[in-house]
Amino acid sequence: MAEQDYLTELGFLSFVTRLKRVSDAMLHDGRRLYKELGMDIEPNWYVIFRLLDENDEMTITKIADTIGFAHPSVITIVNKMTKAGYLESSQCSEDSRRRLLRLSEKAKTELPKFEKVWNAGVTGLKKMLSDKDYLEFLEILENRVEEKGFKKRTQEVIKKQKDNVEIIEFEEQYAEDFGRLNYEWVEEFFEVEEHDREQLDHPNEHIIEPGGQILLAKLGDEIVGTAALININEEAFELAKMAVTRKYRGYSIGKKLMIACIDYAKKEGKKSIILESARKQVPAINMYRRFGFVEIEQDPNSEFARSDIRMQLVLRDE
Repeated sequence: MAEQDYLTELGFLSFVTRLKRVSDAMLHDGRRLYKELGMDIEPNWYVIFRLLDENDEMTITKIADTIGFAHPSVITIVNKMTKAGYLESSQCSEDSRRRLLRLSEKAKTELPKFEKVWNAGVTGLKKMLSDKDYLEFLEILENRVEEKGFKKRTQEVIKKQKDNVEIIEFEEQYAEDFGRLNYEWVEEFFEVEEHDREQLDHPNEHIIEPGGQILLAKLGDEIVGTAALININEEAFELAKMAVTRKYRGYSIGKKLMIACIDYAKKEGKKSIILESARKQVPAINMYRRFGFVEIEQDPNSEFARSDIRMQLVLRDE
Protein backbone atom coordinates (compact mmCIF):
# COMPACT_ATOMS: atom_id res chain seq x y z
CA MET A 1 0.00 0.00 0.00
CA ALA A 2 1.38 3.40 -1.01
CA GLU A 3 2.45 5.75 1.77
CA GLN A 4 -0.05 8.55 2.40
CA ASP A 5 1.01 11.90 0.95
CA TYR A 6 1.56 14.35 3.81
CA LEU A 7 0.50 17.41 1.83
CA THR A 8 -2.72 15.65 0.82
CA GLU A 9 -3.44 14.93 4.48
CA LEU A 10 -3.18 18.67 5.23
CA GLY A 11 -6.09 19.51 2.92
CA PHE A 12 -6.53 23.24 2.23
CA LEU A 13 -3.62 24.04 4.55
CA SER A 14 -1.26 22.87 1.78
CA PHE A 15 -3.25 24.21 -1.20
CA VAL A 16 -0.65 26.76 -2.35
CA THR A 17 2.22 24.37 -1.60
CA ARG A 18 0.63 21.68 -3.78
CA LEU A 19 0.20 24.18 -6.64
CA LYS A 20 3.90 24.99 -6.34
CA ARG A 21 4.79 21.31 -6.22
CA VAL A 22 2.92 20.67 -9.47
CA SER A 23 4.50 23.76 -11.04
CA ASP A 24 8.00 22.73 -9.92
CA ALA A 25 7.50 19.19 -11.26
CA MET A 26 6.40 20.47 -14.68
CA LEU A 27 9.24 23.00 -14.85
CA HIS A 28 11.73 20.29 -13.91
CA ASP A 29 10.36 18.01 -16.63
CA GLY A 30 10.57 20.86 -19.11
CA ARG A 31 14.24 21.51 -18.31
CA ARG A 32 15.07 17.82 -18.71
CA LEU A 33 13.26 17.75 -22.06
CA TYR A 34 15.09 20.80 -23.38
CA LYS A 35 18.41 19.38 -22.23
CA GLU A 36 17.77 16.06 -23.99
CA LEU A 37 16.81 17.95 -27.18
CA GLY A 38 19.93 20.13 -26.99
CA MET A 39 17.95 23.36 -26.42
CA ASP A 40 19.60 25.94 -24.13
CA ILE A 41 16.34 27.48 -22.93
CA GLU A 42 14.21 27.45 -19.77
CA PRO A 43 10.47 26.56 -19.56
CA ASN A 44 9.46 29.97 -18.23
CA TRP A 45 11.08 31.77 -21.20
CA TYR A 46 8.27 30.61 -23.47
CA VAL A 47 5.96 33.54 -22.72
CA ILE A 48 8.71 36.13 -23.39
CA PHE A 49 9.50 34.50 -26.73
CA ARG A 50 5.81 34.63 -27.65
CA LEU A 51 5.26 38.23 -26.55
CA LEU A 52 8.25 39.60 -28.43
CA ASP A 53 7.46 37.52 -31.51
CA GLU A 54 4.02 39.15 -31.59
CA ASN A 55 5.01 42.69 -30.53
CA ASP A 56 8.54 43.19 -31.93
CA GLU A 57 9.68 45.43 -29.04
CA MET A 58 8.54 45.80 -25.43
CA THR A 59 9.85 47.29 -22.19
CA ILE A 60 10.36 45.19 -19.10
CA THR A 61 7.52 47.07 -17.39
CA LYS A 62 5.15 46.37 -20.27
CA ILE A 63 6.07 42.66 -20.23
CA ALA A 64 5.52 42.47 -16.45
CA ASP A 65 2.14 44.20 -16.71
CA THR A 66 1.03 42.00 -19.62
CA ILE A 67 1.76 38.66 -17.94
CA GLY A 68 1.14 39.74 -14.33
CA PHE A 69 4.63 38.87 -13.11
CA ALA A 70 6.55 40.89 -10.53
CA HIS A 71 9.03 43.29 -12.11
CA PRO A 72 12.11 41.62 -10.49
CA SER A 73 10.98 38.19 -11.80
CA VAL A 74 10.82 39.51 -15.36
CA ILE A 75 14.25 41.14 -15.00
CA THR A 76 15.72 37.78 -13.88
CA ILE A 77 14.25 35.96 -16.91
CA VAL A 78 15.28 38.72 -19.32
CA ASN A 79 18.86 38.75 -18.02
CA LYS A 80 19.16 34.97 -18.49
CA MET A 81 17.71 35.14 -22.01
CA THR A 82 20.05 37.99 -22.91
CA LYS A 83 23.06 36.08 -21.60
CA ALA A 84 22.00 33.07 -23.70
CA GLY A 85 21.88 35.32 -26.77
CA TYR A 86 18.11 35.31 -27.36
CA LEU A 87 17.38 38.95 -26.53
CA GLU A 88 18.78 42.31 -27.59
CA SER A 89 17.99 45.69 -26.10
CA SER A 90 18.24 49.39 -26.91
CA GLN A 91 17.33 52.62 -25.19
CA CYS A 92 13.80 53.92 -25.67
CA SER A 93 13.87 57.14 -27.73
CA GLU A 94 11.10 58.65 -25.59
CA ASP A 95 12.64 57.75 -22.23
CA SER A 96 16.35 56.91 -22.01
CA ARG A 97 15.83 55.20 -18.65
CA ARG A 98 13.81 52.43 -20.28
CA ARG A 99 15.11 49.54 -22.35
CA LEU A 100 13.32 48.17 -25.37
CA LEU A 101 13.71 44.41 -25.71
CA ARG A 102 13.48 42.41 -28.92
CA LEU A 103 14.31 38.92 -30.13
CA SER A 104 17.83 38.42 -31.47
CA GLU A 105 18.60 36.79 -34.80
CA LYS A 106 19.52 33.64 -32.88
CA ALA A 107 16.04 33.59 -31.32
CA LYS A 108 14.32 34.11 -34.67
CA THR A 109 16.35 31.30 -36.22
CA GLU A 110 15.64 28.87 -33.38
CA LEU A 111 12.00 29.85 -32.86
CA PRO A 112 10.44 27.43 -35.42
CA LYS A 113 12.20 24.51 -33.70
CA PHE A 114 11.02 25.73 -30.29
CA GLU A 115 7.47 26.15 -31.59
CA LYS A 116 7.30 22.49 -32.62
CA VAL A 117 8.25 21.39 -29.09
CA TRP A 118 5.85 23.85 -27.46
CA ASN A 119 2.96 22.76 -29.68
CA ALA A 120 3.69 19.12 -28.88
CA GLY A 121 3.73 20.01 -25.21
CA VAL A 122 0.34 21.73 -25.46
CA THR A 123 -1.12 18.67 -27.20
CA GLY A 124 0.26 16.39 -24.47
CA LEU A 125 -1.08 18.67 -21.73
CA LYS A 126 -4.55 18.73 -23.32
CA LYS A 127 -4.62 14.93 -23.36
CA MET A 128 -3.50 14.77 -19.73
CA LEU A 129 -6.26 17.19 -18.65
CA SER A 130 -8.95 16.20 -21.12
CA ASP A 131 -11.44 14.96 -18.51
CA LYS A 132 -12.03 18.39 -16.93
CA ASP A 133 -11.89 22.07 -17.88
CA TYR A 134 -8.81 22.96 -15.87
CA LEU A 135 -8.33 26.28 -17.68
CA GLU A 136 -11.74 27.40 -16.46
CA PHE A 137 -10.79 26.45 -12.91
CA LEU A 138 -7.50 28.35 -13.28
CA GLU A 139 -9.34 31.43 -14.53
CA ILE A 140 -11.79 31.28 -11.63
CA LEU A 141 -8.92 30.95 -9.16
CA GLU A 142 -6.99 33.86 -10.66
CA ASN A 143 -10.09 36.08 -10.74
CA ARG A 144 -10.92 35.38 -7.12
CA VAL A 145 -7.36 36.01 -5.99
CA GLU A 146 -7.39 39.33 -7.88
CA GLU A 147 -10.77 40.24 -6.41
CA LYS A 148 -9.62 39.56 -2.84
CA GLY A 149 -6.25 38.02 -2.10
CA PHE A 150 -5.13 35.47 0.45
CA LYS A 151 -3.90 38.14 2.88
CA LYS A 152 -7.19 40.05 3.02
CA ARG A 153 -9.34 36.93 3.24
CA THR A 154 -7.19 35.56 6.09
CA GLN A 155 -7.31 38.88 7.97
CA GLU A 156 -11.11 38.95 7.68
CA VAL A 157 -11.37 35.45 9.18
CA ILE A 158 -8.97 36.33 12.01
CA LYS A 159 -10.94 39.50 12.82
CA LYS A 160 -14.21 37.57 12.84
CA GLN A 161 -12.71 34.94 15.14
CA LYS A 162 -11.38 37.63 17.48
CA ASP A 163 -14.79 39.29 17.62
CA ASN A 164 -16.48 35.95 18.34
CA VAL A 165 -14.35 35.08 21.39
CA GLU A 166 -16.58 34.90 24.48
CA ILE A 167 -15.26 35.05 28.05
CA ILE A 168 -17.21 32.79 30.40
CA GLU A 169 -16.94 31.80 34.06
CA PHE A 170 -15.92 28.36 35.25
CA GLU A 171 -18.28 25.41 35.38
CA GLU A 172 -17.36 21.86 36.31
CA GLN A 173 -17.68 20.76 32.68
CA TYR A 174 -14.68 22.98 31.81
CA ALA A 175 -12.29 21.54 34.42
CA GLU A 176 -10.64 19.30 31.85
CA ASP A 177 -10.14 22.23 29.44
CA PHE A 178 -8.56 24.30 32.22
CA GLY A 179 -6.06 21.54 32.90
CA ARG A 180 -5.40 20.78 29.23
CA LEU A 181 -4.62 24.39 28.29
CA ASN A 182 -2.28 24.95 31.22
CA TYR A 183 -0.44 21.64 30.96
CA GLU A 184 0.13 22.45 27.28
CA TRP A 185 1.56 25.88 28.18
CA VAL A 186 3.70 24.79 31.15
CA GLU A 187 5.18 21.81 29.31
CA GLU A 188 6.07 24.05 26.35
CA PHE A 189 8.23 26.40 28.44
CA PHE A 190 8.95 24.82 31.83
CA GLU A 191 8.70 21.65 33.88
CA VAL A 192 5.38 20.87 35.54
CA GLU A 193 5.70 21.40 39.31
CA GLU A 194 3.76 19.80 42.13
CA HIS A 195 1.75 22.96 42.82
CA ASP A 196 0.77 23.03 39.14
CA ARG A 197 -0.72 19.56 39.50
CA GLU A 198 -2.62 20.50 42.63
CA GLN A 199 -4.28 23.49 40.98
CA LEU A 200 -4.83 21.96 37.55
CA ASP A 201 -6.09 18.56 38.68
CA HIS A 202 -8.28 19.96 41.46
CA PRO A 203 -9.39 23.48 40.42
CA ASN A 204 -12.51 23.47 42.60
CA GLU A 205 -10.59 22.62 45.75
CA HIS A 206 -7.64 24.97 45.18
CA ILE A 207 -9.19 27.91 43.30
CA ILE A 208 -12.99 28.06 43.24
CA GLU A 209 -13.95 26.97 46.80
CA PRO A 210 -11.41 29.33 48.52
CA GLY A 211 -13.17 32.27 46.83
CA GLY A 212 -11.41 32.49 43.48
CA GLN A 213 -12.62 32.26 39.91
CA ILE A 214 -11.53 30.74 36.62
CA LEU A 215 -12.35 32.55 33.39
CA LEU A 216 -12.32 30.81 30.02
CA ALA A 217 -12.14 32.08 26.43
CA LYS A 218 -14.63 30.27 24.23
CA LEU A 219 -14.55 30.35 20.42
CA GLY A 220 -17.54 28.52 18.99
CA ASP A 221 -17.68 25.25 20.92
CA GLU A 222 -13.96 25.26 21.74
CA ILE A 223 -12.27 26.51 24.90
CA VAL A 224 -9.11 28.23 23.61
CA GLY A 225 -7.81 30.15 26.62
CA THR A 226 -8.09 30.50 30.37
CA ALA A 227 -6.95 32.48 33.41
CA ALA A 228 -7.45 31.98 37.14
CA LEU A 229 -7.98 34.49 39.94
CA ILE A 230 -6.89 32.95 43.23
CA ASN A 231 -8.21 34.57 46.38
CA ILE A 232 -5.30 35.81 48.52
CA ASN A 233 -7.34 37.81 51.03
CA GLU A 234 -10.18 40.32 51.14
CA GLU A 235 -8.09 42.90 49.28
CA ALA A 236 -6.28 40.95 46.55
CA PHE A 237 -6.49 38.27 43.91
CA GLU A 238 -3.52 36.43 42.44
CA LEU A 239 -3.66 36.19 38.66
CA ALA A 240 -2.43 32.71 37.68
CA LYS A 241 -2.73 29.94 35.15
CA MET A 242 -3.22 32.21 32.12
CA ALA A 243 -2.84 30.15 28.94
CA VAL A 244 -3.94 30.31 25.31
CA THR A 245 -3.76 27.29 23.04
CA ARG A 246 -1.01 27.43 20.40
CA LYS A 247 -3.14 27.73 17.27
CA TYR A 248 -5.00 30.79 18.58
CA ARG A 249 -2.08 32.80 19.90
CA GLY A 250 -1.97 36.22 18.23
CA TYR A 251 -5.78 36.57 18.32
CA SER A 252 -5.74 39.00 21.31
CA ILE A 253 -7.29 36.29 23.50
CA GLY A 254 -4.82 36.96 26.33
CA LYS A 255 -5.82 40.64 26.23
CA LYS A 256 -9.52 39.75 26.41
CA LEU A 257 -8.87 37.44 29.37
CA MET A 258 -6.87 40.14 31.15
CA ILE A 259 -9.64 42.72 30.73
CA ALA A 260 -12.20 40.21 32.05
CA CYS A 261 -9.98 39.36 35.06
CA ILE A 262 -9.56 43.03 35.97
CA ASP A 263 -13.29 43.67 35.61
CA TYR A 264 -14.09 40.64 37.77
CA ALA A 265 -11.62 41.72 40.48
CA LYS A 266 -13.14 45.21 40.57
CA LYS A 267 -16.64 43.73 40.79
CA GLU A 268 -15.50 41.66 43.78
CA GLY A 269 -14.18 44.80 45.45
CA LYS A 270 -10.49 43.88 45.36
CA LYS A 271 -7.87 46.58 45.71
CA SER A 272 -5.17 44.85 43.69
CA ILE A 273 -4.10 41.90 41.57
CA ILE A 274 -0.76 40.17 42.20
CA LEU A 275 0.99 37.80 39.79
CA GLU A 276 4.18 35.78 39.61
CA SER A 277 5.90 35.04 36.32
CA ALA A 278 9.23 34.30 34.67
CA ARG A 279 11.27 37.04 33.02
CA LYS A 280 11.88 34.92 29.93
CA GLN A 281 8.15 35.20 29.17
CA VAL A 282 8.79 38.55 27.48
CA PRO A 283 5.48 38.91 25.56
CA ALA A 284 3.51 38.15 28.72
CA ILE A 285 5.55 40.56 30.87
CA ASN A 286 5.09 43.28 28.26
CA MET A 287 1.33 42.72 28.26
CA TYR A 288 1.20 42.96 32.05
CA ARG A 289 3.08 46.25 31.94
CA ARG A 290 0.68 47.63 29.29
CA PHE A 291 -2.20 46.94 31.68
CA GLY A 292 -0.42 48.84 34.47
CA PHE A 293 1.27 46.06 36.42
CA VAL A 294 4.51 47.14 38.09
CA GLU A 295 7.29 45.00 39.49
CA ILE A 296 7.32 44.52 43.25
CA GLU A 297 9.47 42.57 45.71
CA GLN A 298 9.46 38.82 45.15
CA ASP A 299 7.78 36.48 47.59
CA PRO A 300 10.50 34.37 49.28
CA ASN A 301 7.86 31.72 49.94
CA SER A 302 6.76 31.36 46.32
CA GLU A 303 5.55 27.84 45.55
CA PHE A 304 7.01 27.90 42.01
CA ALA A 305 10.72 27.38 41.24
CA ARG A 306 10.28 29.07 37.82
CA SER A 307 9.05 32.34 39.32
CA ASP A 308 11.62 35.16 39.17
CA ILE A 309 9.40 38.26 38.92
CA ARG A 310 6.40 39.46 40.95
CA MET A 311 4.07 42.22 39.76
CA GLN A 312 1.09 44.13 41.07
CA LEU A 313 -1.81 46.07 39.57
CA VAL A 314 -3.45 48.56 41.95
CA LEU A 315 -7.19 48.73 41.26
CA ARG A 316 -8.09 51.35 43.86
CA ASP A 317 -6.20 53.33 46.49
CA GLU A 318 -7.65 53.43 50.01
